[in-house]
Amino acid sequence: MSTYSSKILLFGEHIVNKGAEALAIPYANFSAKLSFDRLHSAYIEASPEILQKIWNYIAERESLAAVYDMDRFKTDLIKGLGFHMNIPIGYGLGSSGALIAAVFDRFTRNKDLSEGELKRILGETESVFHGKSSGLDPLVSYLNQSIWVAKETKTVKDDLLWRDSFEIFLVNTNQARQTGPLVEAFMLRTELDEEFARMLKDEMIPVNDAIVHNFVRNEHETSLGLIERLSSLQLAHLKELILPKHIDLFLLGLATKDYFLKICGAGGGGFMLGFTHNKEVKLPFEVTWI
Repeated sequence: MSTYSSKILLFGEHIVNKGAEALAIPYANFSAKLSFDRLHSAYIEASPEILQKIWNYIAERESLAAVYDMDRFKTDLIKGLGFHMNIPIGYGLGSSGALIAAVFDRFTRNKDLSEGELKRILGETESVFHGKSSGLDPLVSYLNQSIWVAKETKTVKDDLLWRDSFEIFLVNTNQARQTGPLVEAFMLRTELDEEFARMLKDEMIPVNDAIVHNFVRNEHETSLGLIERLSSLQLAHLKELILPKHIDLFLLGLATKDYFLKICGAGGGGFMLGFTHNKEVKLPFEVTWI
């Protein structure tokens, strides 16, 4: 059976729900697949109850159940279909998205869908885990392509060539988190805090969108400066999504300009994203280069 990559949301975390653009890329260092067999030790076998939970969730929703071959799905469950992955859960790399991509690919009745419709169906299915999913994570895993979310969802056909200008890395916080409560808290804050909502609209979203445009056009003269500004805005206004032990690391990067950190996905743990102009620079933490 096919393998489905994890994903990294480079830009747009949380604010994509408030109209910001987003850019996500597949990340093949971590992946997942359905299988009837036990796999090599690099993969962790997930609980079979997870697949049963997805079957139950789909079956309870008539419009969603019409999308899938539920009889085949049930038969495979009886035969011992399992889900195997090495994507860490709760780290912002789309473990649930990869699972939903795998389920959709194997059991859907119709793959001839527009990207927008595909994203909607994948989102409705992934909502079994997150309450309300945008569908972006499973879409990246299913298509194995970078996805740009603007007024509409688009695949990025050409390679993203940021490495000619700077490097991107992951920093492991070694602390898992749950996406749902963080998203709910962010959305509630935007409703109750007018000053915060205004800052998002007037400052953070324009900076985010300008970076996304640079990436999809492969025009990076101003990208690091904008990323520096985004890091500063996140530190000032989204501090609750940065673990206390990493605040000083954000500040050090902004002070030295050797690197800049930002939250990855929902924040609050998992991985952080980092950007540096020089891969040889001595960083005060261990990194995984993207």
